[in-house]
Amino acid sequence: MKDKEMFSLSLDIGEGIIKSGGEVHRAEDTIKRINSAYGQKCTVFAIPSLIIAQSGKEIQMRRIEREDNNLAEISRLNALSRRLCNEAGDEIYVTKSKVYTSKTNLICIAIATGSFSMFFGGNIADAIISGIIGIIITLIGDKRINLATFTSNLIDSFISSILALTSSIIFTNIHSDKIIIGTIMLFVPGLTVVNAMRDMMSDDLIAGMIELFNAIISAFAIALGVAGAILLFTRI
Repeated sequence: MKDKEMFSLSLDIGEGIIKSGGEVHRAEDTIKRINSAYGQKCTVFAIPSLIIAQSGKEIQMRRIEREDNNLAEISRLNALSRRLCNEAGDEIYVTKSKVYTSKTNLICIAIATGSFSMFFGGNIADAIISGIIGIIITLIGDKRINLATFTSNLIDSFISSILALTSSIIFTNIHSDKIIIGTIMLFVPGLTVVNAMRDMMSDDLIAGMIELFNAIISAFAIALGVAGAILLFTRI
């Protein structure tokens, strides 16, 4: 494989890591290690939305649009980078693989939202309704056009809160607050906060601060969506 192709491939892998929710420091380190294994010195600067890398006279820049967190994809890309470092000349191409089916994802989402609802004091009925709402929100999100994180979290939290409050009117012996808590846990940017801390501890202060600010904005959007739904119901 030519040096130019390897350089481009290393950026594809680094871009995929960030898109799937990996740390910026991990992406930078992966790009450097792959190029170093092929005898190329590489300089990399990355933030959550951009990668700029130079290897010799070759310079490439990638604009990154964040996708859903996908730990399985990060693991696959890490394994792929190790193969590249250990098997020089091996023809490898980055193609995103779908590890879990849509049905499996929906089942896991229902279990997760229902479990969170019960964890915070809800009953079985709360967990079931929370799981159903989680599935509905996921299906709506899959069919919706790509939106900014703030707008997406605002809409999703508003709709999920409306559904939870409506359910409390239709059914008795359920707790809308527990259902809301369970469903909005889908949107809480926990992994983003962890990545921000890890990047800052790895001296990637700019990337870490950007990720932390994104997490704060996402949390604000969630709170605003829930508050808007509650305010709407109190006015009706």
